[in-house]
Amino acid sequence: VEDCLFRITKEPLEAESTVFRDMFLLPQGDPETIEGRSDTSPVILQGISKKEFESLLRALIQHGTNKGPDLDHDQWISVLKLSTMWDFHGLRNAAIQHLDVSSRSLNPIDKVELALQYDIKEWLLPALLALAQRSAPISVEEGRRIGFENALKLASVREKL
Repeated sequence: VEDCLFRITKEPLEAESTVFRDMFLLPQGDPETIEGRSDTSPVILQGISKKEFESLLRALIQHGTNKGPDLDHDQWISVLKLSTMWDFHGLRNAAIQHLDVSSRSLNPIDKVELALQYDIKEWLLPALLALAQRSAPISVEEGRRIGFENALKLASVREKL
């Protein structure tokens, strides 16, 4: 990840993620060139940051312990992103639950944006309803964040209220 080599066992990845489980079950070729078997042939993960991956690993290692993962708000967003991308169902549910009840609660725009981006169906309607019922209109920046079509639909609903 970002030219950084992480040495971790595959077991926690396989146990929690169907994507990694399936990847490790694929037929392999020459043992010397199998991805993940050596430092010279690592599994390369594109499109994510080192910080995001570290957050996921921290959550994965601490998931299921009595204390649970001790992550900040941005780290939980990273866990949500990667757990959705790689089908870590337990971590995804933990991230959604934590972000929903955390001390730094998400405002309705944040919830709509995350719900659309990471397919969190249970957040979308309540957040849109809160936006429709608030007194302040949708700003241009908020419209960009939730998408033009959603902003127009929301404006239409607000006009009818």
